[in-house]
Amino acid sequence: MQERLHLQNHPGINPQPFSSKVLSIIEDSIILEQSYCYPKGGGQPGDTGTLSGQGISERFTEVHARELIHHPVNDVSTFKIGQVLDCTIDVPRRNSLAITHTAQHIVSAMADELWDATTVGNQLGTEESRIDLLFDDKTKFSQQVIQDKVNEIIGSNRSVTVANWTADEILTDDRVRNRSFVSRILERLPSHVEHMRVVNIEGIDICPCAGSHVDNVSQLTQIEITRIKQKGAGKIRLYYTM
Repeated sequence: MQERLHLQNHPGINPQPFSSKVLSIIEDSIILEQSYCYPKGGGQPGDTGTLSGQGISERFTEVHARELIHHPVNDVSTFKIGQVLDCTIDVPRRNSLAITHTAQHIVSAMADELWDATTVGNQLGTEESRIDLLFDDKTKFSQQVIQDKVNEIIGSNRSVTVANWTADEILTDDRVRNRSFVSRILERLPSHVEHMRVVNIEGIDICPCAGSHVDNVSQLTQIEITRIKQKGAGKIRLYYTM
């Protein structure tokens, strides 16, 4: 059984190299016995990095997961089941995505607070990220207002913590935003999943999330909303950089 240790790793910045045994080789991917690598999902791209040891040093491309976490490499023939490898995660990439992900939570929280807008999609990037917002009345939206509000929060000293909650705890806590949308997500979870990882940005947002984050919003840089796009009735796509 593979251990997915990225869920236990908070804050999600500055990941340290780790060693692990090759559990199996599936198609173009190395399956490690345990991994701290974040597999793409929830709008956050997966980690990249290097697998090395026993005369091998090979880059792995974006990590993804099915039942197991896959570390894709160019040539699987150089690897053998049972060998122990050192895994080095691309730190600048991970840090950039963790920072951007935490900022996304703040943007989504402020859109809800200002206009009751629901985040219905997002895609994070190291250069530019986007968030899809659904409004009852999108004419209320102001690009400058939300940018200023988010940057005011980023300039504060607020902790970012994680904890494991049951579905009932998530759906009955008034501090959790957009609970009807969250409820639809919870309904799709396998029945054996009893707890979800919840991210709490002090005084700002509580949200189920498996992504990587900083441990204080003061570690974020200011955001700039670079453009917006109309995406049909009631929906705006917001692009931002940091």
